[in-house]
Amino acid sequence: MNAPTKSPPRKSESSRQIHPGSTTSKWEWVAAACGLLLVLGTLGYIVYYALTTEAKIPDITAEAIRTEPTRGGHVVQFRARNHSSTTAAGLQITGELRQGSSVVERSEITLDYLPPFSEREGGLIFQEDPARYELRIAPKAYREP
Repeated sequence: MNAPTKSPPRKSESSRQIHPGSTTSKWEWVAAACGLLLVLGTLGYIVYYALTTEAKIPDITAEAIRTEPTRGGHVVQFRARNHSSTTAAGLQITGELRQGSSVVERSEITLDYLPPFSEREGGLIFQEDPARYELRIAPKAYREP
């Protein structure tokens, strides 16, 4: 007895389009070209930025925004800005309440990370009322990340 032989299944039109050797539509080529342009543009910008941006030391300023009384004293909110293309880590900000040449009270804070061309806000806590004294806020130290 002879077993019937099976003929291989016929390939439909849709299965030919997902297998190698099938034709690629013009919209797929357009999408691929757009993706390639985005990738090349991003890489080009990164290379340009790396070659033209001079590594500097951080240029940091600090300014008081407002003062709020609290149960624990007075909170002076401040904003620290990095005006350079270099990151500052472990940034120490010091606030002083001064009367003439003497320091009445000092408060310090460390900001973990201040990226290039960015800003961070924080608060310094004083027991004395900052409105009664001269307030000075300044960056004092940082380290490289």
